[in-house]
Amino acid sequence: MKDGDVSLILKDVTINDAGTYECRAVMQEIFSWWLIRTIYLHVVPPDQKNITAESGQDVTLTCRAPNNKFIGVEWSRADLGDEYLLLYRNGQYVPYYQHPSFKNRVDLQDRQMKDGDVSLILKNVAIKDAGTYKCRVYMTETDSWQLISIISLRVVPPDQKNITAESGQDVTLTCRAPNNIRVARWSRADLEYKNVLLYGDNQFFPANQHPSFKNRVDLQERQKKDGDVSLILKDVTMNDAGTYECRVYMEQILSWKIISIIHLSVVDPRDQEMITAESGQDVTLTCRAPNKKIIVLRWSRADLEPKYVLSYWNGHFDPDHQHPSFKNRVDLQDRQMKDGDVSLILKDVTINDAGTFGCRVFIAETDSWQLISIISLSVVPPPVQKTITAVPGQNVVLPCRAPNNNIIVVQWSRADLGDEYVLLYRDEWFDLDDQHPSFRYRVDLQDRQMKDGDVSLILKNVMINDAGTYECRVYMAETRLLKPISIITLKVLPPEQKTITAEPGEDVILPCRALNKIIALRWSRADLGDEYVLLFKDGRFEPEGQHPSFKNRVDLQDRQMKDGDVSLILKDVTTNDAGTYECVVIPSGGGSSKPISIVTLSVVPPEQKTITAESGQNVTLTCRVPQGKPIRAVKWSRADLGDNDVLFYRDEQLDPDHQHPSFRYRVDLQDRQMKDGDVSLILKDVKINDAGIYKCRVFMAETHSWKYINSTYLHVDPPGQTGGLRVDGSVGLLIGLNVFAVFLVAVVIVFVIYRKYERENGDLNSY
Repeated sequence: MKDGDVSLILKDVTINDAGTYECRAVMQEIFSWWLIRTIYLHVVPPDQKNITAESGQDVTLTCRAPNNKFIGVEWSRADLGDEYLLLYRNGQYVPYYQHPSFKNRVDLQDRQMKDGDVSLILKNVAIKDAGTYKCRVYMTETDSWQLISIISLRVVPPDQKNITAESGQDVTLTCRAPNNIRVARWSRADLEYKNVLLYGDNQFFPANQHPSFKNRVDLQERQKKDGDVSLILKDVTMNDAGTYECRVYMEQILSWKIISIIHLSVVDPRDQEMITAESGQDVTLTCRAPNKKIIVLRWSRADLEPKYVLSYWNGHFDPDHQHPSFKNRVDLQDRQMKDGDVSLILKDVTINDAGTFGCRVFIAETDSWQLISIISLSVVPPPVQKTITAVPGQNVVLPCRAPNNNIIVVQWSRADLGDEYVLLYRDEWFDLDDQHPSFRYRVDLQDRQMKDGDVSLILKNVMINDAGTYECRVYMAETRLLKPISIITLKVLPPEQKTITAEPGEDVILPCRALNKIIALRWSRADLGDEYVLLFKDGRFEPEGQHPSFKNRVDLQDRQMKDGDVSLILKDVTTNDAGTYECVVIPSGGGSSKPISIVTLSVVPPEQKTITAESGQNVTLTCRVPQGKPIRAVKWSRADLGDNDVLFYRDEQLDPDHQHPSFRYRVDLQDRQMKDGDVSLILKDVKINDAGIYKCRVFMAETHSWKYINSTYLHVDPPGQTGGLRVDGSVGLLIGLNVFAVFLVAVVIVFVIYRKYERENGDLNSY
């Protein structure tokens, strides 16, 4: 403690040594502690360096100790545990506890450690070498280890070129080195110590060449002009696939240097996947890698080198090396690459996108690139759009012709139908599962044999709701792609307003068909104001707001509205029912509530027959149905009888249950076989009370509804008042005229006979 020097030496400072230090001494004069000095020690870690290297390179991790007073060097990496990269002590390496992956790959830059240089040379760097390295030296002065340097090493896949060739081709693997090259060497990792080519002093060295390359390789420029040592590989085979490295021996540094790494993929043209897309479409180029740890993914196209279509590394896209034409147009189908799925989505395809795409991945296990998929993309112009105009009720053909006959599936669709289609034809069958119900039984192919690629669609009985843009797609055996062939816009002109004529007492159907599922239906007539004819909502009828004249007289033809049928049944029509009816639907998905059908109903009184009979007679009330129309039942009624019938005939027998008792055993059909549609009524023993208007109705099997046929007015005279049965005035007039004509003929004959007699008498008197 000369001159009062009580300074402290602290050896091998660590981060934990940081803090405030106090120096105290006991002074003899006062016999107590005296604070001499307070010192704050701040400990900072050594500057951490960051180094980036490519896989396959040799790299130097620099480290320089402060002086030469050290006897040991240790390089370590935290994730290796107790094992180290290199331990050098007392002028020699200590191999114990060295991690096996670094054996024969590490060395000191200067084993003499001149000027404290203990830098590490790490050869043939691999992806798995990435990490944080620490350099320590054992100092003799402090008799302890001292941390000198921390280096973070980042290893990236080599910026290698990718070349794809077909079997039998000649290919050039490019390599350009600095001038003054002494030796050039081409190698492939899987060939071990054999060379592809070794060239030096203007001659080839065949001694260590792999036999598969003999007489098949050469330099593009043997003079190595401008450093060109590119390799020509002739008559490529599938076995030539792999990663080739071009190294040159540099005179300046007296060591080998990697100049170029090229991955050669060799494909059989028959194995190449072909995809055809239309300009403007989105397309997926499929690629599935082995389920191993993928470090880097690259999609490339040979003509774009050195730019890529897409480069994906450590969960991020690399935009720096992407070709500008693909920016914001490509993505991965699954960025998590689940199950090795590295398929590429290419959006808004253009003609310029056509070409051969390669999918490659860098596998951590093998520390190498692997070609997974090669896809040839053809881009064709979109199909020409056609416009066809039709009117409701027509049958129309939407033309579509595929390029060849190798068609597996035909699909006609319309965008507004969602997942349901117009027609799907595959395996020579129509698939009805997802067909939109409005097209059921209304569509067919023009030629189910699809001769000459004809897949045109026949659409029958066109309706207003059929208007829209139809797309024809076919699935081709060659491309394994659903390809659009034809786009057709169908315009359907509004129909002329339908007019239906009915007679009083008839049941009538006002037709209407909706396209989509609906939540509400309304039939209305303008002259009814706010009241409607029928309102059907949420599966039931709404009676509020219905015009009273239609209560219990209207119904839907099909309450299930199958195939969009929302036709209205109007029963027992009267002259007051005449008018213009509108059918309005509200689709379930929302949308227009305009009328989809307009029907004008005209009600005309029937030509009523009048028959006059005398009490006690039998009379026939005629009624005839058009021939060929199957009849299920016959009903004769009279309005003043209420719910009771005059006659009800069904199932080939009379039904007495609802017959008015006054007609029991007095009525029958003229022909129970109803031959030629004859359903005339025989009424026996006519009475005064039988007078009235009789209506004849039949239940038609075809329409499954009642149809009014005619009305007959029966007039009954008391007995003795007439000469018997007489018909209406028009028939009586005809009989009167006939009698008058006979009388007139008789008068003429008498007059002629009289004149002849006078002439004969005159002649006789002259003699």
